[in-house]
Amino acid sequence: MKNSVKNIVVTVVFCTFIGVFVIMCMYRFFNPARFSETERRPLAQFPQDISWESVVDKTAINEFEDYSADQFPLRELFRTLKAKFQINVLRLNENNGIAVKDGYFAKIEPEFTDGLVDYSVGRLEFIYEKYLKENGGEKYICLVPDKNYFFGRDFGYPAPDYNALKETVMSALPDMTYIDIFDALSLDDYYRTDTHWRQEKISDVVKKLSEALGVASSLSGNYTENRLEGFHGVYYGQSALNPDPDTLVYLTNDIIDSCTVYDYETGETSPIYAPELFDGTDGYDVFLSGARALLRIDNPCAETDKELIVFRDSFGSSISPLLAEGYKSIYLVDIRYVSPEILGDMLDFEGKDVLYLYSALILNQKAFK
Repeated sequence: MKNSVKNIVVTVVFCTFIGVFVIMCMYRFFNPARFSETERRPLAQFPQDISWESVVDKTAINEFEDYSADQFPLRELFRTLKAKFQINVLRLNENNGIAVKDGYFAKIEPEFTDGLVDYSVGRLEFIYEKYLKENGGEKYICLVPDKNYFFGRDFGYPAPDYNALKETVMSALPDMTYIDIFDALSLDDYYRTDTHWRQEKISDVVKKLSEALGVASSLSGNYTENRLEGFHGVYYGQSALNPDPDTLVYLTNDIIDSCTVYDYETGETSPIYAPELFDGTDGYDVFLSGARALLRIDNPCAETDKELIVFRDSFGSSISPLLAEGYKSIYLVDIRYVSPEILGDMLDFEGKDVLYLYSALILNQKAFK
């Protein structure tokens, strides 16, 4: 009798589990999630083209595998359980290519991909030849190391050859002055849960850049810290470990507060910082309102006519405000969002200094137009 009751209970529990799971799968089929807020990426959808040809060449099969993984019920819970088991129980050094050390998260990339670096550097060469070679201003280039540089140097993780990257860039652009900031940075200058550096921690970088650019005497170095608690960087969700969030700090003073930012795409003018965007998809959008193709920072208090054009990625969003005191205007160009071929119709390069400021991660992607 006891065995019969036990069997009935086990059967009922099992059937209930299967029934609930089927219902959840059906719900996801008819109401698929479109975007993962934690991973900041679109989720795979059910294959649109299911035909004999797509099955034979495995296109439909591969798409269905991606769909089933992305739309799996309770996916976020299982991601977290898997990550914590691998890191805390198995004592592995990373999960899904993301390592954690002393509370800092970094994407582990053992090497740079030559084809991707060559493409990125080729686009920078194109801009130099087309717009900068004859413009008369000073020309500089600066590379920003990713956190994997420090994970490799300090903790023995596999890391790409940053010296080789420097040599590749410098040999391709020999007439530009290279500004080396590697020794002005350490791991704690970056957010724990994000790729970016912390604006309040990069005073040594600002000093090196401003001295090389010739505007160091114009920068006061006096700022008020404004703190925003609960910053969830890109690795907060990608790691699936739910770490403690960072604090985002942005620096202001009277001159920075007086500056305005003109967006060439929208024609709108705004302040340098947008704290109202902190609770959006990416809290880092506080700096210059996030990714934009072409911006101009105007300093009405400038005691100089010097102007600077910065070709940049998102790292430039937080450091450019700290250089604004030294210029009448700073132009910020992001060729991930605007084709270099049309820049001559949008910008006058003559007589302006130019700075290439790029993170190593961007150069190791085919991100430029």
